[in-house]
Amino acid sequence: MLFVLLISLLTNINAVNIDLNSDQIGLSLMGDLEGRSIILKVKDNAGKTIATFKPTSGSTFYRGEFASFRLAEFVGLGALYPQTEIAYLTPKTQNKVKALLENVKYDKDYGDKHQGQMTRKEENRVIILEEMNRNIETNKNMNGALKLWITDIQFYKPLGSKIGFRLHPVYKYIKASGPQPPHKMYTVKQCTQLLEPKGCMSGIAYLDQLTKDMSSIMLLDAVIGNGDRFPGGNVHFKLTGKAARLFSLDNGAVLRPGDTTSLDTLKEFGISRFVKQYVDKLRALKDMSTPAVMELLGLAPEDYEIFKVNLNNTLKYVDELQKKFGNEIWFKA
Repeated sequence: MLFVLLISLLTNINAVNIDLNSDQIGLSLMGDLEGRSIILKVKDNAGKTIATFKPTSGSTFYRGEFASFRLAEFVGLGALYPQTEIAYLTPKTQNKVKALLENVKYDKDYGDKHQGQMTRKEENRVIILEEMNRNIETNKNMNGALKLWITDIQFYKPLGSKIGFRLHPVYKYIKASGPQPPHKMYTVKQCTQLLEPKGCMSGIAYLDQLTKDMSSIMLLDAVIGNGDRFPGGNVHFKLTGKAARLFSLDNGAVLRPGDTTSLDTLKEFGISRFVKQYVDKLRALKDMSTPAVMELLGLAPEDYEIFKVNLNNTLKYVDELQKKFGNEIWFKA
């Protein structure tokens, strides 16, 4: 099969089509830095990394990754999320990946030993191997989220932890009781010795855009049920030249039954100012038919039920804020 790379427009959503099962595609394991999930790097025939493939494992729910992207595209925030689609590995390709997984062991998982023996990441490696063995025996594909590789991106620690968020300049502007954010240049900067390129990455943002982006990412987190935004590294910024914007890279820990972490976080921080056009799109989504929403977001029936509860509860929270603060809950254009 020939390798095909297309970025196409599909129902107003930029989708990624990469033939993972082509002989001209290379697959390798990522290192430990992505956490407990098992993730594959996808490389073209020149050896350049072009995407990642994430089956359900650890904190990654592959349909949730896809739904997060589609939700962001729908409301108008696609630029802050990696292009994602659902893809699969054939049994033949799984056999190749199986060989990779058999030759690695994850002994280090941020010092988190589980059940006295294996780390949680090592447990996930074993689980994925067992699933691949079953799939190979029964001639079954393995589904996952295929995400375009993002360059010029960096963890942004000042907004990646609860303590850092409270101390950041955007915090006072993200509340309806506070002032509107000014259109003022602001330097975002992060240094690292863990990722390449090592050293410091910095770019220029504007405080009003930075505040709106943070509010909007957290709002969508509440709707999709993201329970993993504030472990200390799930807020990023991306550079386009020297221009910096926030970026929501990891969105796999979503749509879990009864998980209200993200909405609870909105309330805990008192987040009470939003971009009105994004809330309006969420209201429109609420009025759509169940089949239409399921198709748009790629949801199974059980996923939809969780999503519907999250959406209703989030919009109820916004309605309560509007009754209390009026139009101060909206960012000014």
